[in-house]
Amino acid sequence: METPLPQRMNHPQKSADDRAGVGHGARSAAMRERAILSLLSERTIAKAARKSGVNEKTLRRWMSEDDTFRVEYATARHITFQAGMSRVQALCARAVDTLEELLDEKKHPHVRLGAARILAELAMHQHDADTITERLDQIEVHQRKLDATRR
Repeated sequence: METPLPQRMNHPQKSADDRAGVGHGARSAAMRERAILSLLSERTIAKAARKSGVNEKTLRRWMSEDDTFRVEYATARHITFQAGMSRVQALCARAVDTLEELLDEKKHPHVRLGAARILAELAMHQHDADTITERLDQIEVHQRKLDATRR
């Protein structure tokens, strides 16, 4: 499954040489795209720099000083993360079915215990999330009332 990336990054297979005829800015844009794709797929900045053909110092400078690069990288990371979370959500029903099946495991009680523990933790996390959301809603209602009385 291919991960969607920002509009400018729809054709990462084109090399900088393929776009060289367009001008220096196009080559730089292609390098930046490769750098972002490499940052998304490599574990370290050094490896991403090597993979993308960008000097590590340059890549670190782009990441710390170049607002446009930082925004493009953050956007790409967000899109990649969202795509991954969509996949996780799509698998969630199967995962719960598997845990439910494991709850009936008779030969290996530690498997049953593990499934029960995971389900209990998921239930607690959901309860916590619901409680936090409810409390935030209450705070927002209270804040709106305060704002209305101050006007």
